[in-house]
Amino acid sequence: MLLSQSLTDIHETIIILPGGGIHVHGLLYEGPEPLEILIERVCRPLHPVAVNMDRLIRLNIGHPDGHVEQYQMAADGTLHPHQVPDTAPAATDPIWSQGIPQDSGLLGPMRAAHRAGNWRAARQEAHRATQRLIARHGPDHPYAAMGNELQAYFALMDQDRTAGAVLSTASADAIHRLGGPPAQFKHHLANAVAAWLHSDRDTRPGGPGFAVAHALLRITPDDHVPIGVVLKLLTKDRA
Repeated sequence: MLLSQSLTDIHETIIILPGGGIHVHGLLYEGPEPLEILIERVCRPLHPVAVNMDRLIRLNIGHPDGHVEQYQMAADGTLHPHQVPDTAPAATDPIWSQGIPQDSGLLGPMRAAHRAGNWRAARQEAHRATQRLIARHGPDHPYAAMGNELQAYFALMDQDRTAGAVLSTASADAIHRLGGPPAQFKHHLANAVAAWLHSDRDTRPGGPGFAVAHALLRITPDDHVPIGVVLKLLTKDRA
């Protein structure tokens, strides 16, 4: 199985709050310290991990207007602008176009529920299938990501927009991390944004809105418009 470089990178994302402070790891960090101190405090534990594991540290910082700064941590812990390698993109593993094997015995119940328009039953069957795929192949396998895609699809068909945002975000993250087709993870990321925008817009620090925002920073940092829209709604009460 082919994997993208992003699977071996440590890729941190930080959201700058308009009134000061940052959001990272599902938590808000606010206080009298300057932003630089807060960011350094978050990044400090990453350096020894990267050195010991010989892994690249990337840091994307999103601003309230949708602009994203992209950095790379040097061996001495200092941050420098991230340089995108001037190389051809890695080939996509054919497994992504083949899908979950037809002979796996996992697709029949979902198809039956789909034909009946019973989206809740289809979601349940997709969840069971995903758990079995994880048990057979591990959580970092394309089949596990494909199972999660099915859960996201059925959640959206069931009009459960909050769950659809959560599952679509997880699908986009997994496909991107595992080196799947860019069109595929961008599709799920767009679904995640749309689902959250049409949901009750949970803005809790550990909620789906911030998860969507961090996925945007990590996966499509140059797509400033949706990043700006989501961040504006998430942080409007903290301006």
